[in-house]
Amino acid sequence: CKPVPVMIMGALMGKKYPLRKYINVCLIVMGVGLFMGGGSSKKKQSVSSDEDSSGSMQIFGIILLFISLCFDGGTGAYEDKLMAVHHVGPFDLMYNIQLGKTIIAGVALLVLNQVHLFMQMCQEMGFVLVVCGLTG
Repeated sequence: CKPVPVMIMGALMGKKYPLRKYINVCLIVMGVGLFMGGGSSKKKQSVSSDEDSSGSMQIFGIILLFISLCFDGGTGAYEDKLMAVHHVGPFDLMYNIQLGKTIIAGVALLVLNQVHLFMQMCQEMGFVLVVCGLTG
């Protein structure tokens, strides 16, 4: 349910949502919960250690997913704030973010002495991969 952490982070960063949006998100969460909660009513009698570790890994995955979605919501709210305060268009903002990421990646390649690995990857993977990676 992506809207929940996105809305939480957006609200924490000062973004205002209408009441209707909160109601819609609650309905989505309840619908997904009802859908995912359905299934076999037969209970398993014995739980093996593989199933135990699988369950704990699922919880860990859900926590990581929630953290990722919170960052997604925070990023969106921050970008909205940047565009409103500094009067930057969405395409200018995307261009400058990508330019900044490219500069940081280039400096990291130099500092960590990984330029040779980057060149090797470019030779092995081809021009198309590089174009796709550089254009986002």
